[in-house]
Amino acid sequence: MPLIKSTFPRALWAILYKEGLCEFRIRYAVSALSMFALVTLSSVSMTIAGTTLAPELAAVLLWIILFFCAMAGLSRVFVQEYETGTIFLLRLYASAQAIVFGKLLFNIIMLAALTIFIIPLFIIFLNIEIPFVFTFSILLLLGDIGIAAAATITAAIVAKTQGKSALFTVLTFPILLPQFLAVISATAKVLNHTVPQVTELIFIAGYDLVLCIAVSILFDYLWYE
Repeated sequence: MPLIKSTFPRALWAILYKEGLCEFRIRYAVSALSMFALVTLSSVSMTIAGTTLAPELAAVLLWIILFFCAMAGLSRVFVQEYETGTIFLLRLYASAQAIVFGKLLFNIIMLAALTIFIIPLFIIFLNIEIPFVFTFSILLLLGDIGIAAAATITAAIVAKTQGKSALFTVLTFPILLPQFLAVISATAKVLNHTVPQVTELIFIAGYDLVLCIAVSILFDYLWYE
């Protein structure tokens, strides 16, 4: 009798629900991401002693915090499947595409929640004024999607290797570098009371799209090997 898998929407929701339930129980990613962000912002705030950072430095600091928070909390998105042995059940229940996009969506939600947590602290601790709130929010969302997409496929690659944490960061950063430079430049312009060019936003959004397509294509090979 052939194996009948769940439909894509149902499997996608099931994967997202499972990830959220597991995170709610152990709170690994939430704790790692929140504490890293809080400690970093507090340390920088005490170091600069109330002085205002230049927009370029503030933009770099913001995205470095978001990047390394992601590296600290999102690396286990596939590792836990291999450690607990649920990887085989997932293969029986859902297609590769439902699994990877369910985990990708979970990572985006986690990073978006972290960003919402960080931005008020970023404004208060570093005495930063943010004009063009809508444009700034779009930049944050696009940047989070890019980080989440790169983190998801890299986590799948390193899940079965030794030294996962080190490899995870080393492999993810080069993938994100073009978008990272673009989103830092656009964020610096916003903090400097200048509206980024439309071409910059199109490039960042296009890079997100390319990353998501690459995730979809590469994961099939990784999942069934």
